Amino acid sequence: MMGFDRPLKAEWIYKTLKMIEPGKKPSDYYQAFDKTIAVERTGKDGTRKIRTVLFRTFVYSFQDHKSTIENNLLIELCKAHDIRFMKPLFLAKLTMDYEILWFQTQKIQQLFDPCQELSSSLISKQMVAQFGDTEIVKRSTRSFFKTLSSFGILEPVSMTRYHQIPKTALSREQVKFILKLYADINHTRQIDIKNFDKFIFGYYQQPVLSKVALAFHNQEWEYIRDMNRELLLLK
Repeated sequence: MMGFDRPLKAEWIYKTLKMIEPGKKPSDYYQAFDKTIAVERTGKDGTRKIRTVLFRTFVYSFQDHKSTIENNLLIELCKAHDIRFMKPLFLAKLTMDYEILWFQTQKIQQLFDPCQELSSSLISKQMVAQFGDTEIVKRSTRSFFKTLSSFGILEPVSMTRYHQIPKTALSREQVKFILKLYADINHTRQIDIKNFDKFIFGYYQQPVLSKVALAFHNQEWEYIRDMNRELLLLK
């Protein structure tokens, strides 16, 4: 099981992906990240670990090697959109990439109403029961709750309790790109939105996927409906 051992801020992800040029070596950007992006971090080792998580999730996961950076959907989008547009996409990528964060996201939505405070200790207990590795679970829980706070999803009340900030709506464009990310991560060109795991949108107001499907029909995908499924066949 891979843990999520360092919290990430949306600003770090956005600034890094925006400055990256495909074809360059990842090491070409290490100093800029350490000196101008993650400037509030103290300690060389901590900054290195944060950079490792960021590059692993938002660069290396899209390609088969680490020698040079290849273009990907998020790099392209960061050059065309502001950070407010990109935050839900970053969060969706994190939850899809890490099993431990996906499980945590499910438990948050199953155990707590949107008006309730969240208890990180209760989530940790649920995750220990699922994964068994106490140290990785505790570290991942702390890191992810801090990440959710930096994304404007939660607000800390105490060391273990968090207030849920009211959920915002996603635009059709944002939902479209999250669906395309899902297809990319799962190596598929077909998505059944009728039987789609909507936990991916759980930190925002649930979108009506059929409306998004119709909005981009014949542009981004072919939308096919029948009694048991609603398929997007991506182009």
